Amino acid sequence: MSNPAQLPAFPSPDLIFRPASREYPDGHQIPEHWHEGAQLIHAVFGVMELGCGQGFWVISPQQALWMPAHLTHCLRARGKVLLRTVYVRPDACPAGFPDSPRSLVVSPLLRELLSSALPVCTSSAPESRAAHLMHLLLDEIQWAQAVPLRLPMPRDARLQKLCLALLRAPGDQRSLTQWGDAVGASSRTLTRLFKAELGSSFLLWRQQARVFAAIPRLNQGEAVARIAGDLGYDSAGAFATAFRRLMGRSPRDYRPQPG
Repeated sequence: MSNPAQLPAFPSPDLIFRPASREYPDGHQIPEHWHEGAQLIHAVFGVMELGCGQGFWVISPQQALWMPAHLTHCLRARGKVLLRTVYVRPDACPAGFPDSPRSLVVSPLLRELLSSALPVCTSSAPESRAAHLMHLLLDEIQWAQAVPLRLPMPRDARLQKLCLALLRAPGDQRSLTQWGDAVGASSRTLTRLFKAELGSSFLLWRQQARVFAAIPRLNQGEAVARIAGDLGYDSAGAFATAFRRLMGRSPRDYRPQPG
């Protein structure tokens, strides 16, 4: 297997902060790669899925993802996506910045700062507008509320088979006992593996997988009731309750905003 490619974040060695925008069609995949700079990734519209190590994250208009430097990751577009990214040289990141991927709520101020950010280089004057915007944005990242939107993936082959099947069909209603018959493990063994490898229960992990599946559909304007039914919920209300419990926000907050 070939090593992941480095995609340079800074075309010029004197750059310490660089904003970038990219548009991707539905289904576009970016294979495993890494950058020498840290980055904050935000979807202006659409939804992007990011895989890194043993986990998956969602990038949407409501939340951005902080990605430290040198971490190998891959991306897949769910619908047409416009990404806005800022790359930050590691020595320009304030002390205490996360050293692992972290989903963050995008406040109106953070959204505007991402939109307005300008390149900063070592020769930029400290009192320049570009430098002020950079420092404001880094401050806002530090203060942004973290979102528990990571879906861990297991190493055990049996549990991995179960989890991948649920990612493909999150509305699957089979019980853990039925899944055990399908993957060749007892329900007790699977319960133990969920706790040991994922720090979660089967029901909670399935709930998270359903939220993952719901976000791009909500973002594309699908009816909440239809999504709820497809994902195995008895009603739109039951789905909304579960969604709010995990995300701290209503499913309707993830629907396209007018204008």
